[in-house]
Amino acid sequence: FISLLLSFSVAAVAQTGTNSPYSISGLGELKYGGFTQHMATGGTSISQQSENNFSTSNPASYANLRFTVFDAGAKMSLGKLSNASTSANTRSGNFSHFGMAFPFETKRKMAVSFGTNQYSDVGYDIKNNVNTETPSYYNVFKGSGGINRVYAGYGVELIKNLNVGANVNFNFGSIQTSESKVYPLTDTHFSFTDDTYLSYNGFDFDLGVQYSVLDTIRMGGATDLHIRHAFAGAFHTGSSLSGSGYRYTETFIGRRFEAGSYVPIDTILFQDGLSTSATKPAGLTLGYTVSNGQKWSLSLETEQTKWSEVTSSNSSRPFFDNQRYSAGISIVPKPVYGEQGDFFKKVRYSAGFRYEDLYYNFTGDQINEIGISFGLGLPVVKSIRIEEEKVPIVSMINITAEYVRRGSTANGLIQEEYFNIGLGLNLNDKWFTKRKYQ
Repeated sequence: FISLLLSFSVAAVAQTGTNSPYSISGLGELKYGGFTQHMATGGTSISQQSENNFSTSNPASYANLRFTVFDAGAKMSLGKLSNASTSANTRSGNFSHFGMAFPFETKRKMAVSFGTNQYSDVGYDIKNNVNTETPSYYNVFKGSGGINRVYAGYGVELIKNLNVGANVNFNFGSIQTSESKVYPLTDTHFSFTDDTYLSYNGFDFDLGVQYSVLDTIRMGGATDLHIRHAFAGAFHTGSSLSGSGYRYTETFIGRRFEAGSYVPIDTILFQDGLSTSATKPAGLTLGYTVSNGQKWSLSLETEQTKWSEVTSSNSSRPFFDNQRYSAGISIVPKPVYGEQGDFFKKVRYSAGFRYEDLYYNFTGDQINEIGISFGLGLPVVKSIRIEEEKVPIVSMINITAEYVRRGSTANGLIQEEYFNIGLGLNLNDKWFTKRKYQ
């Protein structure tokens, strides 16, 4: 399974992470920062509590861990882009995340974590024909790159059932854009291209809290139903990313470009040492999870990112706030991992739904996105002894499939449909065990 994940990751990294024309906006297409198993529950994660799983979106979740956790994953996407008259198929993929967390055996539950994931992705290639002027021409807009982050965080149980935590994030990456005007049928007008490369970096922080309440329902007889209610909040601070780079503009022969070769004529502009900044806005996420141990859980979540405080670089219009609503459910028919039994009763089955109002502002109308997801968590169990007790440690191979529809063909816009496949490894082990001698 590890070889399969590595092969999947190498194939994915060899491609771009997105082919969305909407990634021309702001810092690009915002990427989900959770793990593969969280994508299966509609992106819900901040209120989920587990001894062998955590959420980088809420550092307070680290304090629930009992085992050392390694989580890594990759994603591939098959898509279709459509406007009012035509459509095109796309394919993209990349390595999506890596994270580790280490609990410590102290009087208070606590753990530290570090890792990396994507914040945004840029990847578009747009051609716009203009046949109403003489001579006719077309515009080409291209972009690539994106913003990644590495983080280090700490979570602790401040008092019984109340966890708090914080991450410090370093954001970095580069975005390269190109705007070209091509005259394919004449040599009397020079075609030209304008390329810009900017590299960004900056710090921000995540602050999180979780509070849980255990409710015991008397069922009669020897069996009671233990229901846990978990409430969570996570605040992501905004930051100003420092940017530096260059801008290069030159003319070229349009006829030769149309025939498949690029023949430059003259340099119009070269600016080195450009200095700029980009805004990464603040956001707030609220979540609730009700669960019955490992048997089942239901999670609800909403997130708002204040993109309305940022103005588009392509126009004077401000962006919209990015708002997400998610719901997800997970079920394990028989989570008794220390015993022999039907394997498929120990598999985690998940499903989720999300609705999102995106921050893009092209026509004054907000673009939305819906996602429907399903997932499997295939257990890999080993047993160790902790203080003479035989304890099963459960790792998971996570497989998620998600259907996504974004935008519409109204007002000259583009509708996108994607089928995303995620593959992740959630590996658990017991580290830092205090040895006892008799």
